[in-house]
Amino acid sequence: MQRLRLWIRNIFGFSRSEANGLLVLLPTMLLILFSYPIYRTFFYHPEISNINEQAKIDSLIAQWNFNPVQDIESSVTTLFPFDPNTATRKDFDSLGIPPHLSDRIINYRSKGGSFRKPNDLLKIYSMDSDLFEQLYPFINIASPKERSNGRNITKKSKNNISEPLALQDLNLADTSQLKRIKGIGTVLASRIVKYRDALGGFIDQNQLKEVYGLDTAVINRVKTKFYIDSKFKPDQLNINTVNESGLSNHPYIRSKIAKSIVAYRFQHGSFIEIADLLKIDLIDQTVFDRIRPYLSIE
Repeated sequence: MQRLRLWIRNIFGFSRSEANGLLVLLPTMLLILFSYPIYRTFFYHPEISNINEQAKIDSLIAQWNFNPVQDIESSVTTLFPFDPNTATRKDFDSLGIPPHLSDRIINYRSKGGSFRKPNDLLKIYSMDSDLFEQLYPFINIASPKERSNGRNITKKSKNNISEPLALQDLNLADTSQLKRIKGIGTVLASRIVKYRDALGGFIDQNQLKEVYGLDTAVINRVKTKFYIDSKFKPDQLNINTVNESGLSNHPYIRSKIAKSIVAYRFQHGSFIEIADLLKIDLIDQTVFDRIRPYLSIE
C-alpha cells in the first residue's frame, strides 16, 4: 500500500492527503458501478414464466365478455290516470311504483283504508316525494258512489273510446300553457321561454334543469304534459358569418370561446366542417358535443 501511495504521488504529483483520498475514492466508485450487476447475479431471482400457462390465460381474457348482463325484461314506465283506491298491482307496476310501495298500498286498502285526496298517498310509508310529484297529475280519485257504479277514470271520447291525454310541444308552448303546471308561475314561465329562445329551442327536456329556479319535481311535471318533436331542428348559428357578439349571446358559448372562433376564422379562413372547432384549444369534446346542434357552416 505504501508503494502504491508513493507511485501515485510521483505520477500525479499529489500530496500525501490527496493520495490517501484517491485510494479511498477509487474502491468506492468501483463498488457503485458494479453493485447492480452483482445484485442481479447473486441476489435477484426472477419468477419463472410458464409460457404455455400464460398463453391459456391470454386466450381466456380475449374471450371474456366484459359487458354487464342486461336485464332482458326491463320495466317500462307508462303514466296514465289512475285511482289509488281501485288500481291493481299491474297498474302500479306500469306507473313505475316500486313493488314494496305497491304492497303497502294494497295492504292499506285491504285493512279498510282509502284515499280521499291525492296527498293521502304521502301517508304510505317511504313514499318518495319525487315519485309522488310525478304521479300527482294522473291521480284521479273517484267518489264512493262513482266507484260503486264502476266509474272508469280514463278519459273517454264521445264514442266511449279511451283517448290518451293530449301532450303539447315544449318548443311551441307559451307562458300561459306553462303556467298550468303546478309550481310554475309568471316568472318561471317567462324564464323558460326566454331561455328556450336564447338557445334556439330545446332538443332535450333535461335542458330544463339549466333554467334557474326549476326544481326536479316541477321538471318531472313538465315532462308529463309536454314533449319535444323528434323532427325539431333548433335555430343554428353560421360560424362562418356570425360575429363575436352573436356567438357570445348563446347560453352555451362563453365570450372567450366566441373570440377564439372568430380569431380562428380570421387566421385560417372559413370552417370546412363543424368538427374543425375541435382544433381550437378552448373547445374540447364535451363543449363541442354541447354546442354542435346549434351551429352550422352554411
